[in-house]
Amino acid sequence: MSARTLVKDLAPPAFLDLYRRWSGRSLRFTDQPATFEDAKRLSTSYAAPQILERTLAATRAVTSGAAAFERDSILFDEPDFPFPILATLLRAAAGGSGRLEVNDFGGSLGSTFRQCRTFLPAALPVRWQVIEQPAFAEAGRQEFATDELQFFASLSDLPAPSANSVTVASSVLQYLDAPLETLQQLGDLPAGHLIIDRTPMSALANDRLCIQHVPAHIYKASYPCWIFSRAGLLERLSTRWNLLADYLCPEGTARTDDGLSFEFRGLILERKP
Repeated sequence: MSARTLVKDLAPPAFLDLYRRWSGRSLRFTDQPATFEDAKRLSTSYAAPQILERTLAATRAVTSGAAAFERDSILFDEPDFPFPILATLLRAAAGGSGRLEVNDFGGSLGSTFRQCRTFLPAALPVRWQVIEQPAFAEAGRQEFATDELQFFASLSDLPAPSANSVTVASSVLQYLDAPLETLQQLGDLPAGHLIIDRTPMSALANDRLCIQHVPAHIYKASYPCWIFSRAGLLERLSTRWNLLADYLCPEGTARTDDGLSFEFRGLILERKP
């Protein structure tokens, strides 16, 4: 066992958190901007060119076989299947005459599709529709579109989904100017299931706006980020959806610089009759 591994195993979690922050190896969440416009002035942009460039390079590495998958432009050598999402997709396919249709809002260049597709039965007919920023959607259409994977620049461009489709919003709602309006629009899609994944939630009664800083070793960027009230989010969703599962995501727990603890959680929901 190396000294580095030994220190990692023995050091208290609080010490490790401080070390990661000091070394720039973890996300940081700072400030309490009053409005989203204030937050944008305090940060860069999720649409910054280097983010697309980095994501393109990572996706090319995956499609060429040089890496197993990518998440947020970071490459991984071993598969990491998102089993809560996969369970929902298989549940929907079983109830949809053996077909799977996914509306992947904020799905980058197909990250979740590639994570899931190798686990799903090869004979399962799949239509996976990514809705992304125009620059991402155009890059996806040019390089990565297939008979199964398609890219669209807005919800209005999306071909009408079926009632058995699954809508996925993974690590995206927290970065939107008006996430609750978007959540309403996603609910308007005639999908039978909704998955909200990798989304920060706290025990506060109200949503909290902050600035998320990306570790420098990934790329230099920061952007507005919502930390949602878990109770408030569940209450809003309850008008249309039944909650099937509520789970802690691999990102685990985090803390803002001023001490607010929160978790990255996922919700699996089924449309009410």
